[in-house]
Amino acid sequence: MKTKTKIILGTATAFAASYGVCTLIDEMLFNKNLIMPTEINAKFSGCDMSHLGELLANNLRWVEEYGYEKHYIMSDRGEGLVGYLMKAKEPSDVYVFGAHGYRSYGKKEFCGFAQYYLSRGVNVFFPDHVASGESEGTHCSFGYYEKEDCMKWLKYMTDHFGKDIKIILHGVSMGSATVCMMTGRNDLPENVRFTVADCGFTTAKDLFAFKMKGLGIPDFGLLKGVNFAHRLNHGFDFREVAPIESVIYAKVPMLFVHGKEDNLVPSYMAKELFDNCGSEYKDILIVEGADHAQAHVDGKQEYEEKIDEFIEKFVK
Repeated sequence: MKTKTKIILGTATAFAASYGVCTLIDEMLFNKNLIMPTEINAKFSGCDMSHLGELLANNLRWVEEYGYEKHYIMSDRGEGLVGYLMKAKEPSDVYVFGAHGYRSYGKKEFCGFAQYYLSRGVNVFFPDHVASGESEGTHCSFGYYEKEDCMKWLKYMTDHFGKDIKIILHGVSMGSATVCMMTGRNDLPENVRFTVADCGFTTAKDLFAFKMKGLGIPDFGLLKGVNFAHRLNHGFDFREVAPIESVIYAKVPMLFVHGKEDNLVPSYMAKELFDNCGSEYKDILIVEGADHAQAHVDGKQEYEEKIDEFIEKFVK
């Protein structure tokens, strides 16, 4: 075999191997049926929620006992999506729309928040995102497709619950990125009164780079390779998931919340989102001692008091 041919074959083999590795990493991040090895997953998340097991179980039981309606839409990609409506005891035209986080689902993320909002006379609506809970699909997208699905849910809500309803957007983690990207859109319904963005990231690219550094993985182009594989396989770039660019154009008041000890999404990202937010009214709450998505657990009173302020100012 000629030297030139060997070089070409060697290069092609190396590229194929690299592409295979990058595709595997990409699938472990986005495919619900392919989970990272336990040790890597623990290091990637960086947060321990094992102590919340009993609280979560009690809150989920409470949701089932309280009761809810199921609602259904079809995504633009042909996946069936499920949403849940918990009605306040007294008739209300105010609804909170809850967007859950990565590898979570609606009931799990909002079973605690539901009790708070319902106690304030606010109806609670939360979907299972694509590839989560009871919704169809195999791949999440860190907010890229979720934001489109959630915009469709908002239209569904105004079509079915009333054109004049008042909506609060509340997102946690990936859900925070989702509502941030919705809030900066020109087609955001006027029904939306304010947004709560809890422990969200600035961009997917920055988050992945931060986690790689925390795992002690030298980049050497790995992130670019995974991004390349993702674009080929799924049609969008990590750089297109950029809440920090969306909040510049925020149309409604925004409350940013983050746990100071967040080991998955660093709390400095909340400050960056806040600083870049173009809303005429914005506020930020950093909860001391709280890990990822635990600000409502560790700072329940101050968290709820902040939302109370926003409800008083922008809903009532």
